Amino acid sequence: MNHMEFEKMLQAAVSGSHEALEQLFLLYAPLIDKHSKVDGQIDEDLRQYILIHIALNISKFVF
Repeated sequence: MNHMEFEKMLQAAVSGSHEALEQLFLLYAPLIDKHSKVDGQIDEDLRQYILIHIALNISKFVF
């Protein structure tokens, strides 16, 4: 994925596209999982918390 494709996907997610938001989640899954670990294991509640906050705040991105 190049810079322009990423920017288009991000703009779509900010505009409310559920598909684009899902693509962002997949793209950043390794990073989300890394920050969802407690004692070396993924905490699913923490992972969901992070995903919800991304979804709720994606609209704050401004281009």
